[in-house]
Amino acid sequence: MWKMRKTIVNLFLFFLAVLLWVGNEAASEGAMVLEFYSVDAAGGAFSAASGQFEVRAAVESGAGVVMESSDATVDGGFLHDLSLTDYDFEDGAQGWSFVPTDISDFPFSAPRHSESGGVLALAPVDSNTFGYFESGFHTPLLAERVYQVSFAISSNMDTRRAIPRLRLRSALSDFQESASFDIISQGQGDASPTRTPLIYPLYFYPSQIAAADGATRPLGVFFDLIHIHDTEDSVNAEVYLHYLTIDVFSQADFSKVEVMRNYTFDQSAEGWTGKDMSGSGFTAPVYTYDGGRGRLAITVNDTTNNFGFWESPFATPEIPASSNKLYRATFTVATNNSQPLTMPKVRLRLYTENFQTATDISLEPRGTADIIPVAGNSRSYEVYLIPSPAALSVKCAFDIIALDDPAHPQTQNGTVVYLEHCIVERMDIPHP
Repeated sequence: MWKMRKTIVNLFLFFLAVLLWVGNEAASEGAMVLEFYSVDAAGGAFSAASGQFEVRAAVESGAGVVMESSDATVDGGFLHDLSLTDYDFEDGAQGWSFVPTDISDFPFSAPRHSESGGVLALAPVDSNTFGYFESGFHTPLLAERVYQVSFAISSNMDTRRAIPRLRLRSALSDFQESASFDIISQGQGDASPTRTPLIYPLYFYPSQIAAADGATRPLGVFFDLIHIHDTEDSVNAEVYLHYLTIDVFSQADFSKVEVMRNYTFDQSAEGWTGKDMSGSGFTAPVYTYDGGRGRLAITVNDTTNNFGFWESPFATPEIPASSNKLYRATFTVATNNSQPLTMPKVRLRLYTENFQTATDISLEPRGTADIIPVAGNSRSYEVYLIPSPAALSVKCAFDIIALDDPAHPQTQNGTVVYLEHCIVERMDIPHP
């Protein structure tokens, strides 16, 4: 039961922070897409320098999926020699599974769901609904590649504010590292789905330790619906995943990169503040600025009930938001703990001040814990975000979570996790 509590609390800790502050699984499982053409919203035939292509109906302007070509092999919607995973759900769930199924003590209502009509559909049944579809783990890791997982999503509602929260996720098969993208209908719900499908790209640069043997820890993908006591969200809302593609980029593919804010912490905490979450029933960890080493510190002081985070300056719009740009925050993290399996969960976040869009990288001490920070070895992790169109600024946060079962403690009390550096950059959105 404690394990279930820990899982559920982990899922919704960011939501609490927001409230306080306002049968073919793939066409191919190979390497990378070689060409991918941009088309208009109407779709249809499209001419390019290298030939005439028939494309699947496009989702607004953006990436068109090639259906026919007289000049190259087409498989699973891509013009390729080898292609990444591509799901179109035209013949059902294509190996995706719905969760929860047969979980006896699941404390939420399972959403209505279906896998027909060329979409995966989710809908709340009450104000205590949570559930998701998962793909399984089929996409191998490639060294020095950033993954773009593009979800084409629509809804049945004209009012975007009424759409429940969506969480789009990707994770390594051992769950040591995962990336998530939350779309939350705060304000007018400017980032939430419409009747016309929109593409939501989740970016993930997995640990290069894991990528060194990518076949052993492939990526999986998840499509979550969360409707938990938000009175403005509608139980009549439905959301549809039309298709999903996974592409990869090298760092050299990112263009017009500009530094927006470089937090070195050499002289001060630079306006970052430690947040006390005790009002939500958690024990606040200890926050200190380590001036001797120029870094922020969080110390675990309750291994069964710790949650807290350092947050970049909230009231000041230090990092202006632009919805036609991709933002990247690189967090450099260290610890005094020499036993990574006894680390707390660490979460690194990038989000907009209106909380309509938020992304994070989560690090959990599972398996061999070989990609988790360890004493004497700082490690860097990248978080990517395309801001909501209504956002004014972008913020960063650095969390620790320790929710051990008292009967089976795992986290080492007194563990200190440090944020040594955080640089936020802005760049053009890449296209395959």
